[in-house]
Amino acid sequence: MVFALSSLALKYCVGKGVELGASLHNPFGLADCLNIAPSDGARFLHPRDLEDYRHYVEEQARFGQSAAPVDAIGDFRNIPVDSGTQDYVVSSHVIEHEPNPIAAFVESFRVLKDNGIFFCIFPKRNAEKGRDVFRPLSSLADLIQAYDDDLTVASSGDIWRGHYHVYSLQSMMKLVNWINCQCLASFCVETVEETDSKIGNGHTIVLRKASPHRMQNADYSLLIESCIRHAQYEEALLAAKICLSFDFFNPPILYAAAMLSLYTDAPIEDREFYRQCLIQDPEREHYRREYHQLFGEFYQNPLI
Repeated sequence: MVFALSSLALKYCVGKGVELGASLHNPFGLADCLNIAPSDGARFLHPRDLEDYRHYVEEQARFGQSAAPVDAIGDFRNIPVDSGTQDYVVSSHVIEHEPNPIAAFVESFRVLKDNGIFFCIFPKRNAEKGRDVFRPLSSLADLIQAYDDDLTVASSGDIWRGHYHVYSLQSMMKLVNWINCQCLASFCVETVEETDSKIGNGHTIVLRKASPHRMQNADYSLLIESCIRHAQYEEALLAAKICLSFDFFNPPILYAAAMLSLYTDAPIEDREFYRQCLIQDPEREHYRREYHQLFGEFYQNPLI
């Protein structure tokens, strides 16, 4: 079994980059992409990673695949490339195996070029029945504490590269907002997917490394309105995305991002921003009717 490629990843992950924990049954099909993993069966970050690698080989065999070749040894905390050299960092179902996700964001920001892309799919709670389905979401306070304590896989207790944390898309975006507000990184929200379009059992975030000078935590509402009046839709969309990078839970800005994505021919982004708008403001009848008119489907709250 081999899962389909991600059109969203192919759109955003252009140039040279790294993938954390690639697998041949779930490929991204990116041409110039190094596979970074904690072990290749001979080398390792930690001795226990050798045992994990054997389990990984067995799992790939169940999918009828061999292990993906490993180009360099590392993980989300230790990406073995120089700073500012990568056009993208991509991963699927990996960040939940990192006990200190804030450090993972900071490390990814380090290796990206200006305007580079952080593309991350992470599992829904019901992705694997019996694993996370009844676990509570990790709180922002817990994630901050893991960063303050400099938690690593070696210091994280009995769990070894398991699912340290459980996320919803909204809890992950709260984390992104906090990271930007604390100036630990400056990631501009390009888009999200409530349900990833690759396998369908996770959420997607797509972030762009932006200039801290450009990324200001401010009210851009008047700028957005002015740009729209002058048909400067790209500029208005960028301003809306910057707003969402600091506060993803603002229905008018989510709505503006949806409509501006529609005007700029971004057919995944427009639907997803509109869906997030309705999650925040589900009873606005005008929005529900317009969603149906635009996308040919009735809005259903994915969080229920």
